Amino acid sequence: MDLDQVEFAVVDVETTGSGRQGDDRIAEIAVVHVRGEESHTALEMLVNPQRPVSPFVERLTGIRWADLHERPTFHDIAEQVFDAMDGRVFVAHNVKFDWRFLSRELQNAIGKPLAGNKLCTVKMARRLLPHLARRNLDTLAWHYDVSIIGRHRAGGDARATARVLQHLLKDAHRQGIDTMDHLQAYMRLPRPRPKWTAMPQSVTEERIA
Repeated sequence: MDLDQVEFAVVDVETTGSGRQGDDRIAEIAVVHVRGEESHTALEMLVNPQRPVSPFVERLTGIRWADLHERPTFHDIAEQVFDAMDGRVFVAHNVKFDWRFLSRELQNAIGKPLAGNKLCTVKMARRLLPHLARRNLDTLAWHYDVSIIGRHRAGGDARATARVLQHLLKDAHRQGIDTMDHLQAYMRLPRPRPKWTAMPQSVTEERIA
């Protein structure tokens, strides 16, 4: 399928913590639908995670328990979330993080884990923009002159990632990549050597959504 006809669901979640212990939950979610030049926010909401938000997340996002305790739980919105992504290519900045949280929440709530194609804008940037020293969302937004209104909030980050995705797809098109199959094959190729000469950056730089 031609890339300008593919329907993407660009996702960002804010969580109560890193999830390394397996007990953190989603506290905010946004899904932006993208097709070609068009994009719109399909879903954006705070979620009652049924547990406290870590101090680090509270400082980073400004989300507090007082903002969440009267919101719907993930179980309440799970079908709506699933429908917003069903049949679309799942996209996120550092896709493993968002996919892992959402798949677990959906499985627990309605027995429907995520399935289908997924695409990571960090990995796309590594292939298409090897000259950049970093590929975190701030760097890619600066590179493409994309404004982030509401940094480290699900809606702001998802909308910025959607715009970055559209620019990356244009860069892919300029390299002759016009279909989803071609893009997936290109993403599996060995990573090009970076042309920049700065000191190596910590891997955590690219894990900041």
